[in-house]
Amino acid sequence: MSYEDINKMMKIEDIINDVVLIVVEKSEGLAAAGIDKDRFYAKVIGYDEFGLWVEHPNFEVIISEDSKGKPLPPGKVTREKFCASIQIQWQYISTLVHFPNREGFDFPSPFDRQIGFSGQDD
Repeated sequence: MSYEDINKMMKIEDIINDVVLIVVEKSEGLAAAGIDKDRFYAKVIGYDEFGLWVEHPNFEVIISEDSKGKPLPPGKVTREKFCASIQIQWQYISTLVHFPNREGFDFPSPFDRQIGFSGQDD
């Protein structure tokens, strides 16, 4: 392998702001963050020594308490959706699949369809 070939190798930085296929080992922590599948597509927004950061475009938050922390009656409980950043720890990532030249995986078009988190509208 030549020096030029080594410099052309894939690096984690190359997937930032791209949609990738992420294969994970299931855990309760991932399910609590809306990741209930062992493989899903997501936009990578960063990484650090602890894991990969992905965008969850429709993270659902259930508002079940008032401003003083008292439970709301069932008819007053609401749901709100936010764009969230989720960290998937390296220990749960089995593999990543990047599609550098795949049509339709450039932004913003992938979010016209479900990317792979629970709680999203179909």
